[in-house]
Amino acid sequence: MINIATGDGYFPFVDSSFMYGGWSKALLEAIFSEMAVKAHFEVLPWDRGLKWTQEAKLFGAFPYIKSPERSEHFLYSQPINFVPIRLYVAQDSRIDTIEKVRGKRLCIPHGYSIGAAEQSVIERFAMTVNRAKDGLGCVGQVQRGWSDAGLTNGYIKATKLHKTDGPYGPIKIFPEELSTEPLYFVMSKSYPHAQEWMNKFNVALEQLVAKGQKQQIDKVFIEALVGN
Repeated sequence: MINIATGDGYFPFVDSSFMYGGWSKALLEAIFSEMAVKAHFEVLPWDRGLKWTQEAKLFGAFPYIKSPERSEHFLYSQPINFVPIRLYVAQDSRIDTIEKVRGKRLCIPHGYSIGAAEQSVIERFAMTVNRAKDGLGCVGQVQRGWSDAGLTNGYIKATKLHKTDGPYGPIKIFPEELSTEPLYFVMSKSYPHAQEWMNKFNVALEQLVAKGQKQQIDKVFIEALVGN
């Protein structure tokens, strides 16, 4: 039995309120089944799961984005999911087109690593970065006007992002997909035989693709998201 860290509330990838515990979790279960390895998934705060994985207390963790800082300590699998990146503003914002975010303030949660997709948005529109406690904290900042915009994954609807406490209106999400961010399974480079394990993981993922099993799982979730 191996222990794997994940988080919660990252819809639709890992979410205890969504089917099968989320898209990434369903894929990981299929991959470890293909490897004939019994895996226990431990739901932890995101930073703690990554820390314990880095310290090799856990076999691995998912789903995480790639960053230069993390690459010093972790091995990355082949991508397991892709996050469509979209931008949101307050419903009453004067920003009514994507181009009008140029030079504005972008909120990104504390502890959230800025990946290539996010960095491309920041550079493309010459934005400055504000930080908030978490994703909903960024929604609150945008609603209050402390930040001008935030980023969300394109599978989330505006009604799900609305922070309801206080006299603040809803947000609006621009339909344009600005980029996509790959999500990975990660292992500490210090875990015993880490590279061998990661190679086995990637082979199992490739086998699921060759069998069409990954595509079937993806299709189930995409169809569910269309109706969600």
